[in-house]
Amino acid sequence: MEMTKALARKLLRPRSPESHKGQNGRVLIIGGSKEYYGSPALVAGAALRSGADLVYITAPSKVAPTIAGYLPDFIIWEYEGNYLTDVALPVLQELQSRADVLVIGNGLTKKPAVLQTIHRIVSTWQKPIVIDADAIMPGLRPASKQVIYTPHSVEFQRLSGSPPSADVGKRSAQVSSFTKQINATILLKGRPDVISDGKTTYLSNTGNPGMTAGGTGDTLAGICATMLAQKHEPVIAAALAAYLNGAAGDLAYKKHGYCLIASDIISELPLAVKSIARK
Repeated sequence: MEMTKALARKLLRPRSPESHKGQNGRVLIIGGSKEYYGSPALVAGAALRSGADLVYITAPSKVAPTIAGYLPDFIIWEYEGNYLTDVALPVLQELQSRADVLVIGNGLTKKPAVLQTIHRIVSTWQKPIVIDADAIMPGLRPASKQVIYTPHSVEFQRLSGSPPSADVGKRSAQVSSFTKQINATILLKGRPDVISDGKTTYLSNTGNPGMTAGGTGDTLAGICATMLAQKHEPVIAAALAAYLNGAAGDLAYKKHGYCLIASDIISELPLAVKSIARK
């Protein structure tokens, strides 16, 4: 099923005019390391600009002040060190009651101690979760019943053991089949994006080659989190996120051509969301 503008408008939940702060999504992001601190900021910016009310970022003390400097809207909680370790677990325990959804993986690195901590967090987090970037690996056992993986082709191969087919029909069937094995939703990035939970499969054709710029996957993860936090089913949340990320990328392309960057996508997200929002 293709994610058209009309379908996206039908699927996007309308916002209640009576809602108050926090009711339209509270997102927690576990990301960042000594090497990578822009990544969780891009996730957070996209989450806010796609409609989340509150965004918390948990990051190492080495980089937390830098991340906080990107936007005063970010709520930063830090833990000691340069990388994610078990030192972060007490902080997460305190934050889990405040958040509706978790995004994990962006900028964390694949250091063995980091991956071990990711396993521990994912196996105990019971609310909706978006698993992205460095957290995408085989052997995870999420405690959550609402899980979205957002791999590109190499990450999908790492996760499933097989590269995605070049044929769209076969690739869609491949993704659908694998989601049944892991009981989760997969958003396989590509042209088109393939989104499936094993029951329903969507194809999203928004986006352009300018979106090869680094960070566009981070913005996608942030939008996924907002859609999950706003109570969309995982497969719908992922399909809407794919559509909106690409639509914002298309708006950015009109202004910047192939020189667009991920921050440009964040800037265009409000217009992309507005274009499908029901009044």
